[in-house]
Amino acid sequence: MKTTFRIISLIMLVIAVIFVACALSAPNLGQTIQIGSFRFGAQQWRICYAVYAILMVAFFAASFFVKKGTKER
Repeated sequence: MKTTFRIISLIMLVIAVIFVACALSAPNLGQTIQIGSFRFGAQQWRICYAVYAILMVAFFAASFFVKKGTKER
């Protein structure tokens, strides 16, 4: 079970790195999206990508702290 969590979290981490790299290199990153009176610009997108990357690293690190569970019946 622990090995399964590590493999899944490693795959998620690799996908996150690829996603963030592609997202940051996109030419439309600097475009602003307006939702009502709220403007969502390039800086907000970068913050979202950074939070996403931090969460994926945290999930990967958390996979090392999973305790061995009981056997399923």
